[in-house]
Amino acid sequence: MDGLCAAASAPDAPRHTLGSILRQFLPALESTLGLGPRPLRLLGRLASCGTGSLGAIIFQCPHCHKEHWTARSCGDRHCPRCLAAKSRQWLHQQQRSLLPITYYHCVFTLPSELNALLRLNPAQLYPLFFDCAAQSLLEFGRNRLGGDLGLSLVLHTWGQQLYFHPHLHGIVTGGALSANGQHWRSPKQRKFLFPVRALGALFRGKFLHGLRQLLKAKALRLPATLPTTPSAQRQWLSLLYAKRWVVYAKVPFGGPQQVLSYLANYTHRVALSNRRISAVDEQARCVTFTYRDYRKGGVVQTLTLSAREFIRRFSLHLLPAGLVRIRHYGILANNRRERDIAKARAIFERRGRPAAQLPTLRPLEPLLCPHCGRAGLLLVGWLDPYGLRHISRLSRRLILDSS
Repeated sequence: MDGLCAAASAPDAPRHTLGSILRQFLPALESTLGLGPRPLRLLGRLASCGTGSLGAIIFQCPHCHKEHWTARSCGDRHCPRCLAAKSRQWLHQQQRSLLPITYYHCVFTLPSELNALLRLNPAQLYPLFFDCAAQSLLEFGRNRLGGDLGLSLVLHTWGQQLYFHPHLHGIVTGGALSANGQHWRSPKQRKFLFPVRALGALFRGKFLHGLRQLLKAKALRLPATLPTTPSAQRQWLSLLYAKRWVVYAKVPFGGPQQVLSYLANYTHRVALSNRRISAVDEQARCVTFTYRDYRKGGVVQTLTLSAREFIRRFSLHLLPAGLVRIRHYGILANNRRERDIAKARAIFERRGRPAAQLPTLRPLEPLLCPHCGRAGLLLVGWLDPYGLRHISRLSRRLILDSS
């Protein structure tokens, strides 16, 4: 059985990958990183991706009948190598719900004073973050537009240099569907959806109220920098109440398609893509990657870190088990989307505004057989990590049909 050649399986594969960096440096560094069993297990899985240690996928050429294999991917949601296809599927799904309206790009950011608390309690505080941002937008929609907005929120925990920077990106409908589903109400002005200072104040109040309740119930692990007595905690919270919380919201420059495409680059990726890794120095034990410096107009720069610091920063963005980092609310909620989007489209059709054009997805290029060079390799099975061969359902159907 032959392996798929690089030209057939990955014509534009990056030279350096997160997996190769972990394979090269993690064994010597894992004892110095201070990570728990789960983060180390995740990093080990990312290091194994595409190496063959997780097994292999078996293809067969329908023309020359020769079998070929390629190493199995890890499929982990933290892996830059694995999830491009899922991102593509997500984008197509969101595009199917687009309406012929203006959409707004919103970003909710938490103050840095909460970073240590968030890192210790992600399973409790990230859901609170989502709920407070969503409920703030939905409340403004009901009070100012008399109906329900549609919004999708995506959690990011990183900045361009891989520092811990938790924030939510979202796309929000520029209008709301009335409770009876008969009317669509748009904002009177189009420069912004809602006043960002007022929206930020409401979000701040909701989040700190929820945080106060969790602290009162002693449901959180406290970092050493956080006061432990109730009176000191109240004073700490009052300082956070006095601070302005950053909320960004404006009309997307290129329309809703641009924001969706932007979000799709990050929905199924954590921290950085492999293409941003530009150099790895084995002797100096350092990694160089590119980043955009938004303080200088988004100019692309390079940053070199020690391998230990690079892995440490990446590890800051490993998500807790079971956390959903893409959430939909209002008329885009999973239990409402099909019904409410149909109602909204019916309203726009009565107004003479056609549905938004759905772009067609470019089909994936078929794999070429490395032996005969013809296209159309078929998936026939896989090898598990122990070397046992399994037949795919498609292959079983082909066997039954031929018999």
